[in-house]
Amino acid sequence: METVVYRGSLKSCNYRCSYCPFSKHGTAGAKLAKDREQWFSFVDRCMAQEGGRGACAVMVAPYGEALVHPWYWEGLARISALSVTKAVGAQTNLSFPPEKSLEAYVKYGGKLKKLRLWATFHPEMTTVREFAKACRLLAAKGVSLCAGAVGVPANAVLLQQLRAALPQEIYLWINRMNGLGRAYTQDEIQLFCGIDPYFYRELQVHPADPAQCADRLFVEGDARERLCSISAPGRECRRKTCSCYLAYGGRNNLVNQMLFGPLPLFRIPRQPKAVFLDIEGTLLPADGKRPMQRQTGTGVPQEMKKALEVLSEREGTLLFFATTLPFQEARKRCRAVWHLFSGGVFAAGAHVLLRDRTDRHMPDRESFFLLEEEAARYFEPVLKKFSARMLVYREKGGRCYKITLVRAQHLVWSEKETEQAAQCLPERFCGKLRFLAEGHCLQVVAAQAHKAAGVKLLCEWLGFGLDEVFAAGDSKEDAKMMELCGR
Repeated sequence: METVVYRGSLKSCNYRCSYCPFSKHGTAGAKLAKDREQWFSFVDRCMAQEGGRGACAVMVAPYGEALVHPWYWEGLARISALSVTKAVGAQTNLSFPPEKSLEAYVKYGGKLKKLRLWATFHPEMTTVREFAKACRLLAAKGVSLCAGAVGVPANAVLLQQLRAALPQEIYLWINRMNGLGRAYTQDEIQLFCGIDPYFYRELQVHPADPAQCADRLFVEGDARERLCSISAPGRECRRKTCSCYLAYGGRNNLVNQMLFGPLPLFRIPRQPKAVFLDIEGTLLPADGKRPMQRQTGTGVPQEMKKALEVLSEREGTLLFFATTLPFQEARKRCRAVWHLFSGGVFAAGAHVLLRDRTDRHMPDRESFFLLEEEAARYFEPVLKKFSARMLVYREKGGRCYKITLVRAQHLVWSEKETEQAAQCLPERFCGKLRFLAEGHCLQVVAAQAHKAAGVKLLCEWLGFGLDEVFAAGDSKEDAKMMELCGR
């Protein structure tokens, strides 16, 4: 889903923070008139594209403070009324009159459920009590918002007080302080991570990757376009790193989607009750090798590993695998994060497992979609014909739940060969088996076995709604699972 960020030419702010260059700019009538004209020109362009584009969101990220000017509320309202618009919002210091502004927004057709605010706390200009009060009022009106501040070590106690004053459901982020002149101490990092569980992302190096930026666009007041706030005008990025949240937080990658949903730039956490992750090509980087190989691969990327740790240990989100790999192979491939997971959907849905990581005495709950024992015998002619070997997977009682026909790595199962293999079975097996070609491996499971069915079963066991969970994968096998879950 595309997010369009409007920056505009506004460079004035009603706050006078000592460290901010925009507090020095005046609010001359001519400059404001120009800003108003440019903003409504942008709004008109959005309106003209109704019906000609897919789902999108619009976020105002000004150099100064935009929401003290009524024309921004009118424009956001008009854009929010479009059927293709999923969200509108702005970065703001919350100094606008909340009730009067929301009334104006609704008057012009604004949809409150689509409004998102990124609120920044400025300790030189407001108090914890006043800022938290404004946040609570807006949340009570149905506005989605996050709040945050720059991680100034001298303000650490104040930021802890702000965290305590805000409702728990409002995420309080901490931005890295530019100009600190030194690295944060370990005590400072620990303190800020205690306030913002994702503060560690501010300290990471995010190598630039324009391939992940196709779903966002920055627009200036004069209509010039760029990929993000720090790239040069045009659609080409020459940056080596994404050095701020507006850059790395808007990228279309799994960590952003998992933590902050389909519109991560608004910085409002997704907060799913459970996350289901494919392994090959999703949790683990694609390395060109097929799933059945007994290998450790390149391992879970550090950024992903840290995100999973925060979700599991800080946020209480249950993590599950959703993979075509059988249980034992999945455990070998994911040793580094295995302890964070509560089971999953294995063997392309033929094996579903729920385990309690906090109580080793609590028995696992699991289910299998079994294959008829005779099925394996009928694949014997297939092995010779297609130069394959057969692996049979059984549950503890010895019953078969998955068969894999493995060839040399360079021999990829074609659709025609898959059909020929299926035709080797007697007619009584028709409709009872599902064949899944994955490179040089042909997986055979019961017809009812799908990742989506396994996810649905786990949610039923846990009492979770499908709109309360998130799933991610990178193949056709994952599509139905991802469509089933709230995204």
